[in-house]
Amino acid sequence: MTADAHKANAAQAERLHRFAHDIRNRLTGIREVLRHLSQPTPESDVAELATFGEQQFFKALRAVESLLDDMHVERGIGALEKEPLDPADLVKLALSEMQHRFSKKEQPVVTDLATGLTVRGDARCLIDLIAALLSNASKFSARGSTVHIALVRAGGSATLRVSDTGAGLGAADLDQLFVRYAWLGTSSTEGEEQGRGTLARAAQWAIAHGGSLRAESTGSGKGSTFVLDLPIG
Repeated sequence: MTADAHKANAAQAERLHRFAHDIRNRLTGIREVLRHLSQPTPESDVAELATFGEQQFFKALRAVESLLDDMHVERGIGALEKEPLDPADLVKLALSEMQHRFSKKEQPVVTDLATGLTVRGDARCLIDLIAALLSNASKFSARGSTVHIALVRAGGSATLRVSDTGAGLGAADLDQLFVRYAWLGTSSTEGEEQGRGTLARAAQWAIAHGGSLRAESTGSGKGSTFVLDLPIG
């Protein structure tokens, strides 16, 4: 074995050792939460324990993602079947799939969709991307609040803006928003499940279509806007 290969193996072994140590710590934290919850526990402590357990779970997932990044393991999105598509139609299809969520929380949806635009993309992938933004807007908005969806042409792009008046995002959350399984400071308004990897995948899908996805917010409690740009063509 060459000296360089020996150093590479040693570095990899050290990285795996640190990963295993981190995972053991996270699992130990989850075990402690389960132990406490299996015993009579004051109601005031249950929510704090549940939050701590969930935090350890997502930090463990984040540790896995960091290890895969360090080892340069590609996590692709599969082959895309691109064709000319009307983005307004994609928004309508995504909205129909998410309508049950808005109806459940009595959230009106206001749309303003430009017509006559064409993008090239994989229909199923783009519908899933838009549906992820709609689902996120619903989860982090209060019951009865309005979600706005606007589609316009901006230069050479079809720009979709999904805006809500919900939980909003602080600077730290904005910085980590598209990192897989990052622990964010915001919580869904009615305890809806948070995948914490969906927005990272959505950003990856946007890039795979030659576009981009970004988020805007002026702070906690001030709502958020997600902006999807797709090239027209």
